[in-house]
Amino acid sequence: MEKQIGSQCREYYPMTFYPDILSKILTRVNKVQEQNNSVFHLEPIPLIIKQIHYYNDVGLKQFFLGSLSVFLFVVAIISMLLFDRAIAIAFLIFSLICFFSYCSLQIYKNNLRKKLVDIEQKLSSRQYIIKAKSSKNTKTKLSNLLVDSLASRENIYNFKIDDSANKGLSESYFLSYLQKWFDYPWRIIEHCQFQGERYTPTADFILINDDLKLGIDLEIDEPYTLKESMPIHLVEDRKYIIRDKFFLELGYIVIRFAEYQIAKYPDYCCLHIVRVLNQFLDRDMKISIPHETEIQPLKPQDWKVKTWSRRESQIMAANKIRDRYLEPVKAFNLKQSHC
Repeated sequence: MEKQIGSQCREYYPMTFYPDILSKILTRVNKVQEQNNSVFHLEPIPLIIKQIHYYNDVGLKQFFLGSLSVFLFVVAIISMLLFDRAIAIAFLIFSLICFFSYCSLQIYKNNLRKKLVDIEQKLSSRQYIIKAKSSKNTKTKLSNLLVDSLASRENIYNFKIDDSANKGLSESYFLSYLQKWFDYPWRIIEHCQFQGERYTPTADFILINDDLKLGIDLEIDEPYTLKESMPIHLVEDRKYIIRDKFFLELGYIVIRFAEYQIAKYPDYCCLHIVRVLNQFLDRDMKISIPHETEIQPLKPQDWKVKTWSRRESQIMAANKIRDRYLEPVKAFNLKQSHC
């Protein structure tokens, strides 16, 4: 697990990691969905493609032979009255040949029409069978899968509230958006200190559903401290890998956002959380976008934030990057302080 966490999804924010048990649930659900989304193969039905494509040509040939037969018959009558009787008989024979050809084409056309009707009935019957089989496919109920895995996620409650924890500058700002997006049965808990044998990390936010015991550890990563300009949350720092592994082993999903994403796109951050959670929720439990919340579609290059090294963090601190994007956060905090 540590190798997987350390090598995957750490190049850009947001980082999203799933515990083993939830990864297995996702794999199982995806397999069921692939089975339900079957590729339908119709049984081969013998079709005389050439004859069907020239069905209308048969009618044209009929019209031509019928007209020719009538014309020759008229010529035969006129020849019998005005000319030699032998010529009239010849025209009459040709007229009869055209007439019998016309009749044979009509028989052929009727048989072809019956074949087309039969093929259409077979296709309709086959389509009905496919629909009937598809409707019998039972979709795995996600809530049942989560309930079945509760035993492996009981430790998600192994925490206490740490009131003395340092509060990040953008936490209150993001909390206001979390409260807008997630109501009952979801709980948002701040500064949860978890109890390990020799490790007691504190989460910025815990978002948890008590019925399903489905929880997310939400973290906001700043590139440096404001007072000392000290580089933090470095991509090469293994303590964050160890920290994420700790929460994954408890059964938490871990999502890390860059502070820039929280300040610039707080609703989009919440939407990302919703998308992660909805993978595990049944249709009637899925979380939707709050009323009157408009989210503009973002391109990946606008949304993702590259992780930073120590040198990159020092450059950002020297250029006071945080001061540039934290204006809405500072305005919110100032307003809250006057309330």
